[in-house]
Amino acid sequence: MKEEIQNTIKKNSIKSKTVISFFSGCGGFDLGFSSAGFSVELALDVDPVAVKSYNHNRGQMVCHVADLAHTDPATILELYQHECGSVKPLGVIGGAPCQTFSNGNVHFNGDDVRHTLPRRYAYLLRALNEEYDLDFFVFENVKGITSKKHQQEFTTIKRMFSCAGFKLFEGVLDAVNFGVAQHRCRVFLVGFNKVKYPNIQFAFPEAEMTVPLTVASKIKDLPTPLFFKQGMTREDISFHPNHWTMYPRSRKFTDGFLKKNGYKQGRSFRVLQWDKPSSTVAYGNREIHVHPNADRRLSVYEAMLLQGFPEDYELLGTLSDQIRQVSDAIPPQLGAALGKAIREALCDHI
Repeated sequence: MKEEIQNTIKKNSIKSKTVISFFSGCGGFDLGFSSAGFSVELALDVDPVAVKSYNHNRGQMVCHVADLAHTDPATILELYQHECGSVKPLGVIGGAPCQTFSNGNVHFNGDDVRHTLPRRYAYLLRALNEEYDLDFFVFENVKGITSKKHQQEFTTIKRMFSCAGFKLFEGVLDAVNFGVAQHRCRVFLVGFNKVKYPNIQFAFPEAEMTVPLTVASKIKDLPTPLFFKQGMTREDISFHPNHWTMYPRSRKFTDGFLKKNGYKQGRSFRVLQWDKPSSTVAYGNREIHVHPNADRRLSVYEAMLLQGFPEDYELLGTLSDQIRQVSDAIPPQLGAALGKAIREALCDHI
């Protein structure tokens, strides 16, 4: 009992629990960090529709539209002070858009602005650290950023984060190990302030699931979604406003071509299996995974559940907007697991 009381005191001894979120999207990662005891009081993203979704679910204006490829540190500092006053942030979290580093990106373009976003993160982080003496940061990206093709760039990114004032820890986590019905491997850099925590050690969270969740456990009992048609509104979708999908125009949905369990043809036709986790939820407009019954693609809501979003979460915008948002999201469960591990590391060094 005495040890439990001491641990509770430690957990509550972090003076500030406020964090800033970069590249926040519709709020999945932030939702996880919030459940781990942090408070996201300022979030920034370039996508206006994702920002609306974030604030719609939060119930207040926390997320703001900002293109971090061009936003200067002074603007962010001014916005933070306007929103949070004199409260010092504890850290910064976020995952820069990752398509440019993806192994599936066969048409790599070094001039793609998204290729510079990890460096921008490090640049902005340095300015925030100089102003607020932050405790930590978290950076997320696809595993492809560690590939030989991007090795030099990733080394540069890590050096910039280190020069921003942080001791780095690198790890790879798969969402399926943390209660998400989806294989989604992502690289994480967690950094702690070198001056404040010179001897800190950090262990990435270990798998919480010995038996992975299946596609069936999340979506098998759902009613049939509505198929998109011109003029549809959210009010037309009675079960859940995101439970809609594209009309299956390809003959492959009706001629038996896709009936094979787990059948795959390129990225456009991947049939999910009821008794296994989904493959990575990351879609183009014509590449949404095929429902295990193989007569249609997943609905946005089904994809959201496979991403680990709560059942009552809602995404705003057009069908294409929603597909983009759910594809770009980081499962909340990963945020929760990392948030808990970071809190424990900080509390152990107070």
